[in-house]
Order: sequence, then structure tokens, then C-alpha cells
Amino acid sequence: MQHVRITCTEKQYLGNQTFRFNFPVNYTEFEKLTQQQFYDQVKDQHVLIVNDLKVDQQVMDNNPELQLIALCSTGFDHVDIGLAKQRNIKVCNIKGYAGDTVAEHAFLLMLNLVKNLQFYQNSVVSGLWSDSNCFCYQDHHFPIYDLKDKTLVIVGRGEIGQSLALKAQAFGMQVFFSERPNQEGCREGYIPFQTALQIADVLSLHCSLNADNRHMLNQETLNLMKPNSFIINVSRGGLVNEHDLLIALRTGRIAGYGADAMTQEPPPRDNPLLKSGLPNILLTPHIAWASEEAKQRMIEILVQNIHLNLDGIDHNRIV
Repeated sequence: MQHVRITCTEKQYLGNQTFRFNFPVNYTEFEKLTQQQFYDQVKDQHVLIVNDLKVDQQVMDNNPELQLIALCSTGFDHVDIGLAKQRNIKVCNIKGYAGDTVAEHAFLLMLNLVKNLQFYQNSVVSGLWSDSNCFCYQDHHFPIYDLKDKTLVIVGRGEIGQSLALKAQAFGMQVFFSERPNQEGCREGYIPFQTALQIADVLSLHCSLNADNRHMLNQETLNLMKPNSFIINVSRGGLVNEHDLLIALRTGRIAGYGADAMTQEPPPRDNPLLKSGLPNILLTPHIAWASEEAKQRMIEILVQNIHLNLDGIDHNRIV
């Protein structure tokens, strides 16, 4: 049997787990390639294992016998899907590996923001509490809220959104799912997007990024939200216009923003959100998915995707 040539371009995202294939392979892995290194060093492969590098015409031209693009992610906006379909190259993604993991992270961001945990933890470390002569240090500029009876609106009703809904309901929150923006109608079980913005105490984004929803949160839509509302984004940074968001945060149009994704990743050091100094911005470096358990599930699904799709069985196929 011919050895299958497989290259993993970004092993650093998969931890210490190893691949075990049930067919002969010539396997190559890189800890982390740049896009240019991807172009220069990866050629004549049958299978590419890719996380967030672009798989475009140049990559496909460099690998004329390419049969499968096996993604280490659920999102696939970095792959030229139309060209892959034209060239009969299968593309499969990872599903069902981190629903609870990402939902837990979203809930963590939500709790931190509504409790103003970042400010109060810093008040202990900085000595504000020690110098206050009070057994209970409070600052009326940094109110603390309960989640019980608050309204959570979720944009995206996939595995993560549904998992977050269950967790929020266990805390006594009222949960609604929002229809996608710019839709004429509203599906059963959803509320219109503009209504969602107006009623949300917490708005949590759990949808893929596409041309229809890029910058779905902007000056116009943010102005519809309550001034004591919070936004959680563990999906894609491009769903939010970061310039308009920062203005809304500075002017008190919304109460806080917690995110695990930014428009540019990694963000430049001079990104205005990073430099704002605002205590109601809580950012993490795109690690909501990255629990050890989730990475193990990812490896298992990834190997299964490769085995089944090379055997002619469609599994988690996008095209």
C-alpha cells in the first residue's frame, strides 16, 4: 500500500498527544509554521492538518495530489472552499469536541464581569482594601450584580450556545436565542435580533463569522442595548466593530465586554482595546477551547476524520 503523505502544520495547538494512523504514512509535523513557511516548506502532500493558516490557491498548487484538508477547528473561513470543491479536495472540520469547554469559558467571562471581579481582586493586591479600614471594601463605581433573573440572549444555537443556555438556566437566568441579523423573518424558538439587543442583560455570541454578520455589533446596534448590559464574545473578533465597541464602553453605553477572540490575532501591542486601561474589558488569548480534555477529544476526532474520509466515508465534511 502506498504511504500517505501527511503534514501537520501547527502541532503546538494539539499539545503532547500523538497521532496513530491505521495505514502506512510518511508523517511530518511542524510546531508552528508561518504562512510563508507553509508556502515554502509543505509540498506534494496527500493530507494537510491545519489549524488557522490559510489554505489558498498557492497551497493547493504546491500540493497537486492533495486529497484532504483536515482542520483542527470548527471554523473554516481560512480555507478557499470553492477552489477545494472545484479540485475535488475534501475538507473536514472538528465538531463536538469543546461545546461545554467553550461554554464554561463564556460563563466564566460573564461571572467575572457582572461581579466586577477584576477590579475587586486588584483592590486586594494593590492595598486599597488594606488602607480602607473597612471589613468590606466597596466602590459604587464598580457595582456587583446577580445573574439570577437576568436575561441572557445567545446568538448561535449550536452545541456551544445550547450548553451555555443550560448553565445559565441553572443559575436562574432567562434565556433567549436571537435570530441572525438582517433577517426579514424570525424562526420559531428565536426572537428578532433588534429585540434581542434591547432586552439583553448579557448578549453572548456563538456564531461563525461570515459576510452577513461581520461587525454585527457596531455603533447603530450597540446603541440599542441597555447601558447596564454586558457582551460576551467567544466566537470571532470580526463580529464586533472594535472601534465602535471601545467608544460604547468609554461612554457608558454598555457595561462591559468579555472576549476570547479579537479581529487580529495575535493583537498588536497598540490595539486600542488592550491599551484602554478600562477595568470593564476582560480579554483572554483565544484559549476557550483549549482544555486538556478538549484537546484529547480533538485528536481523536481528527484521526477519525482522516481515516473515514480517506476510506471514502464522508465524516464531518464541509465539501
